[in-house]
Amino acid sequence: MPDPLAADLRDPAVLAALEALGAGRIDVLDEVGSTNEQLTAAVLRQARGAAPARPWTDLSLLLTGHQSAGRGRLDRVWTTEPGTALTFSVLLRPAGAGGRPLPTQHFPWLTLLMAAAVVEALAGVAGAGARIKWPNDVLVDGRKVAGLLAGLVLDPHRAPAVVLGTGINVSQEELPVATATSVRRATGRDVARAAVLEAVLGAFVPRYRQFCADPAAATGPGGPLRRLVEDRMETLGRSVRAELPGGAEPVTGTAVGLGAHGGLLLRDDAGTEHEVTAGDVVHLRPAAPGKA
Repeated sequence: MPDPLAADLRDPAVLAALEALGAGRIDVLDEVGSTNEQLTAAVLRQARGAAPARPWTDLSLLLTGHQSAGRGRLDRVWTTEPGTALTFSVLLRPAGAGGRPLPTQHFPWLTLLMAAAVVEALAGVAGAGARIKWPNDVLVDGRKVAGLLAGLVLDPHRAPAVVLGTGINVSQEELPVATATSVRRATGRDVARAAVLEAVLGAFVPRYRQFCADPAAATGPGGPLRRLVEDRMETLGRSVRAELPGGAEPVTGTAVGLGAHGGLLLRDDAGTEHEVTAGDVVHLRPAAPGKA
């Protein structure tokens, strides 16, 4: 018998709504260690010739009632109490006109577009004033309510794909750290995981298609998707410290915008602009007046 923790996600009406939004294959698991790892393994099996009855196509989804061993950036553990979080991974095969695969240099925008979709979804279903913390967190009142993690899937027979995982704290009353929150704690509202999922995908899919049609125009200077993401960012206008990978010297400055491929632009005290493409960002003080 299906685990009751996943019953809400198996509801035929929910699955039909996701299909109507453009989802490909949809699998719902009772419990899994990591949706990203599970989906990546399934896609690689398909790449090796183990053709499934239902192929893993663009916008395919893997959902779980409970993720027991999720990981975030830098291999940090991401765990939740059973039944309290919305956890899913989506397979993305970005392609433009004529099905031509997009260059991987554009892929960092996918995480930011999903983060923006989470912000919109939480506002719509729960009235939450969520914001994006670059590169892959969503905050409410400065506390983390959601995290995202993207991984590249290399297939020797076709263009690289992306598995993008999202975890949203929905109904937790107790969180393991003071820097985390849930939709319930932040808003006092009880919302259904399925409603959040439908809202997230409903916001993400049209922007994803717009991005695929012309990523340079959509995310270049003044581009509509760049503006959309920047308007939802908590990081912009703040004094931040970027802690870089590989032991490089941290960079401190004011976050002033996003680069062509989704990197964070920092301006230091000397007026020099730096683009951070990977690393942890620490918010040092609130945004300047006029910034969110």
